[in-house]
Amino acid sequence: MSKLKSSILIGGVVLSALSAAAHAEIVVLDKNPQSDSLLAPLSLQVGGSIRPEWIFNNGPEPGYYKNGHDGGTRFRFGADYKLTQDTSVIGYYEWGVDLAHALDWDGHYNTDGKRDYQRQSYAGIKDDRYGTLTYGHQWGIYYSVIGVKSDVWDNDGHAGATGIGVNGDFDGANRPKNSIKYTNDFGPVKLYANYLLPEDETWIGNNQTYRRNNGGGLGLDYNLTKTLTFSAAYSETDATIKDNAFNKKDYHQQISGTALTWQPNNWYIVGTASYYKDFVPSTRENTVSHYFAGSGYGLESFVGYTFNIDKPFLKSIQPYVAADSLRLKGDEDFHANHVYLGAGTTIGYGLSVYVERTLANSSDGEPDSTWVTVFYDF
Repeated sequence: MSKLKSSILIGGVVLSALSAAAHAEIVVLDKNPQSDSLLAPLSLQVGGSIRPEWIFNNGPEPGYYKNGHDGGTRFRFGADYKLTQDTSVIGYYEWGVDLAHALDWDGHYNTDGKRDYQRQSYAGIKDDRYGTLTYGHQWGIYYSVIGVKSDVWDNDGHAGATGIGVNGDFDGANRPKNSIKYTNDFGPVKLYANYLLPEDETWIGNNQTYRRNNGGGLGLDYNLTKTLTFSAAYSETDATIKDNAFNKKDYHQQISGTALTWQPNNWYIVGTASYYKDFVPSTRENTVSHYFAGSGYGLESFVGYTFNIDKPFLKSIQPYVAADSLRLKGDEDFHANHVYLGAGTTIGYGLSVYVERTLANSSDGEPDSTWVTVFYDF
């Protein structure tokens, strides 16, 4: 794909953003309480996030990093059918698309990556009194309670469980498939629980497969004050690693996490701590008998302040600093520390730009890098 065509793409995104109204979701069909038709209780919404991105490493890097590539575009579709005043049947689908890959723009995508994929797909019942019960491919307990709190900068996910396991669609930390989830509010406390049903084997390389046998988790958010929230979560997964020589081993994977989130005025301050047992793949040879690193821990923190400008084409600026650290115990001899310096600028009309510098200090020699990502959210 030529640089001219890449520029035309970004220009088109910018122009469409400036010409659209700013909406979190677009309502395709709204409920009509004045009608007696079968579709009167139904509402449909669509939304999405288009994300052109550039990454500049202080060292070797794939060409598509600095050429411009897709940084995680997704489209979402939601439905709500009201059965009674308090109860609805709900459904949700989220589709991830690598736009450069879909359009076959040479040099602008990872040729080994997915062109499109299902991010979430679930349905269930929501009741104002008894809570929400859903089944399908959806956020797990760890991300819903802990991971989401620090998922607020660009190049994150290096120490939290959502990005360092075998596969977030299966191991329960990120978006587990075939899961049942329940949430409800009790005054200042929000409770979360889920159960992970068995899943088919998934390929993990080196002639090995990972099979989830079952799992589950519990979590809570407790609002200590109007601006301070304490969160805790525990998740476990029973899984089997097997190779093509019929060697296999069962693992009892465990994740524990806590978070403290403070939001006074325009500040957003959060710190998380997580403990892992047989969850992070070993940094040494991943044999069936020693596939995971044993135990380890991850720490994440973020401090950001939003300056509200509220001018045409400049709504706000949020400079921030973040840090994380991942340690694996035993004979792994591994560490990874990062400091992030960045700023997010909200232009308006769904358009925002993040510029971020990652300073890395890791045992595997990860280079420093600069990230520039454009978000068009609708």
